[in-house]
Amino acid sequence: MSSLKHSTVIVFGPTGEVGGSAALEAAKRGAKVYLAMRDPSKNIPGIPQSDEKSLSFERIKADLTDPASVTSVIKQSGAKAAYIYRVQSADHLLSSLTAMKAAGIEYIVFLSSFSLEPESNIRAVQPMEIIPYIHAQIEITLEDLGIPHVALRPAQFASNGFKMNLDKSKSPWQVNMLYGDYTGDAISPIDIGRVGGAVLVDPPANVMAKGKEVIFLCGPKLLTSDQQWEIVKKVSGKDIKVKHCTEQEYKDYITGLGFPFPIVEYLVKSMPKMKPELYVEPFYSESVANIKRYSGHEPTQFEDYVKEYKSE
Repeated sequence: MSSLKHSTVIVFGPTGEVGGSAALEAAKRGAKVYLAMRDPSKNIPGIPQSDEKSLSFERIKADLTDPASVTSVIKQSGAKAAYIYRVQSADHLLSSLTAMKAAGIEYIVFLSSFSLEPESNIRAVQPMEIIPYIHAQIEITLEDLGIPHVALRPAQFASNGFKMNLDKSKSPWQVNMLYGDYTGDAISPIDIGRVGGAVLVDPPANVMAKGKEVIFLCGPKLLTSDQQWEIVKKVSGKDIKVKHCTEQEYKDYITGLGFPFPIVEYLVKSMPKMKPELYVEPFYSESVANIKRYSGHEPTQFEDYVKEYKSE
């Protein structure tokens, strides 16, 4: 018999870096993990095929925005705990989370956002602050439904630059950035997932009684955008051109990637705030320490993350 508090869990969105890492961590800790996917035949980059075969995984068709689908997978799995992430939904997942609770889910780990600051009143966040707002609405829904949960609030993903700023259609490849002195912590999505998987199967003490635990997570070293790309160039050996854009150039570039206008406006407006003083002490050090505190793994240095990401 497993000693885990939750020996059977569901992970929604396992094809993402964080979701895949959360699923893998939960399985390595001995849990039966249901991988809830819209397309169960899809490749899961974060879970090696050898691990998927040797560990206790089961793929299952599910859509987090479809309450009937959610109900079905929970009843099939018998799971009482689930990992979820923010997905576009007209009601901020209210219908799906209501269905989860009715179907038997007693505990949730939610991938929220660092933009919800430590002392922030999530019920006072305005819609114009689009990124904190959309994450706050799901935290509010979880609170109002009375579902005990952990809200993971990681800071700057180490993968953001590759996904948002690197234009590989150029020769040489070109980085389009707004501010070279934009300061971030470059936390590895794998580290975020490891924490998520760990607390999914072994919830923090008293979270079931308190109803909620917020865990802030940061990478182990503060680096400017320019410093991060110097590391990328060094590790990859690639000739990469860095372009410091005007505000309008950057807006046009990000919009061209398909980001909605409100997201683009928020990103541009919030970037000047990304200075070292955002990472105040002892909050920053505590957020770094939370990686090992909850997962048992040392935080990943940005250079090591780039080495792992290099093949992509």
